[in-house]
Amino acid sequence: MTATLVHISDLHFGDPKGVLNRDHVGRVLRALLRMAGQGALLMLSGDISFKGGEQGYGEASAALLQVLDDEGVPHNRIVVCPGNHDVVKSAAGNSPFSAFDAWSARLRSDKRCTFSDASCRRVTFPEADFLVINTAHHADFEYGFVDLPQMASVLAEMSLTPVSGQPRIALLHHHLIPFARDDHSTTRNAYAVLRALVRHGFSLVLHGHQHALLELGIGDGSLKICGVGSFRYVTPGFVNGASIYRFDVKDRVSTQHFAISMDAPDFLRAFTDF
Repeated sequence: MTATLVHISDLHFGDPKGVLNRDHVGRVLRALLRMAGQGALLMLSGDISFKGGEQGYGEASAALLQVLDDEGVPHNRIVVCPGNHDVVKSAAGNSPFSAFDAWSARLRSDKRCTFSDASCRRVTFPEADFLVINTAHHADFEYGFVDLPQMASVLAEMSLTPVSGQPRIALLHHHLIPFARDDHSTTRNAYAVLRALVRHGFSLVLHGHQHALLELGIGDGSLKICGVGSFRYVTPGFVNGASIYRFDVKDRVSTQHFAISMDAPDFLRAFTDF
């Protein structure tokens, strides 16, 4: 069975400077899902709400659910992880991810992508097997960090109960490779993460955070690391973006990368080179 993924990140709903309003968001998402075709999975790699605001989560739910319902996409076909903007520290002693978890549970109608009780989750579909990682689990806004023991536990489960023919895909927020000289927000223990993913036969790592289109093959190229531009955020020097990934029956992946541009049809303009 083949898999098709639509990847968006860094939505920052609730940001008063967001460049896409709700109607724009709906138009872009509908166009992406229609291009991807029936049965596509929607990947959201964190920073759902601007600074973890309640208003942002409400806006995200309203915008996403309307499109999913209009397009006939089951709510559990979304895979989500938190980002640094989804960390909400509370004097009441609640988990920093209580707000994110409540939003995710409402969106998917289950708790498979909640992270107050676990920093890593396995989410399996007939066509793909996902390791979903909360790289903000340490609740520090400045950098990413993976809970390696918990990741190892989930990877052990995936090895004990593999599903033949499914590509393995990791979804996380923070990038794994430093992007520039002054880039201090990368995942600090990325080397160990990448070694483990290669060893367990992962095909694709999807991340956000840098608001940039990034693509890098590791080793013989069997593992590809891909970052996507922000979805509706103002980032000087960068463009908002989205990507579609398609796996064939041999787990080879092809990509379509798009810039979100207000002067393009359906606000999407394909990248021919980057």
